[in-house]
Amino acid sequence: MPTTFFLRDLASTLGGAGQKAALARRGRAAVTTTTTTTAAGTNITITATAGGQALSWFSEKLTNAVTISGSITPNIRVRESANTVNAGIALLIERTDSAGTVLGTISARAVIGTEAPTAEAARTGARTPTSTACSAGDRIKFTLSVINVGTMGAGTFNTYHDGPAAGATGDSYITFTETFVTDEIIEVGTNERIGAGYYG
Repeated sequence: MPTTFFLRDLASTLGGAGQKAALARRGRAAVTTTTTTTAAGTNITITATAGGQALSWFSEKLTNAVTISGSITPNIRVRESANTVNAGIALLIERTDSAGTVLGTISARAVIGTEAPTAEAARTGARTPTSTACSAGDRIKFTLSVINVGTMGAGTFNTYHDGPAAGATGDSYITFTETFVTDEIIEVGTNERIGAGYYG
């Protein structure tokens, strides 16, 4: 059964600066990141705000071992400030240990689809990973970066994540062929009570 990790605006349980959670459930309200592009730039890790904190996303720890070898499909919502920015979104996927230390590359950094549009839209495309055996306790790390498509120009680049609805603003995720089981704790809404078989 395929597994999808949604890019959330929640802090990862790792607790480091700029480390966000990649979870099995969509978010509650779309969040926009802004990255400043530079003339002739080539690879700029996305930032929460222009010139701000660089971001990366981590799954919770894997409960069971799994070998990643099937197709991976990213879907990332993006826009560039002008056609002259000449930029797209790139994705790097890595295997880490429980503390977030990188152990190996699952899918090397590469552009997803084509140049970003000037209005928010999804960029998607299949990836063939390096066959990677993950152990219980490992995490999956996702790093997005702005990459040149042609010659990059100065401007800004936005990504959108943590959205609540499929195919709408903020619906950014990565789907794996394999089934993952993680230590993720399911969020409980404020209007829910947990008791002896009772959900109110």
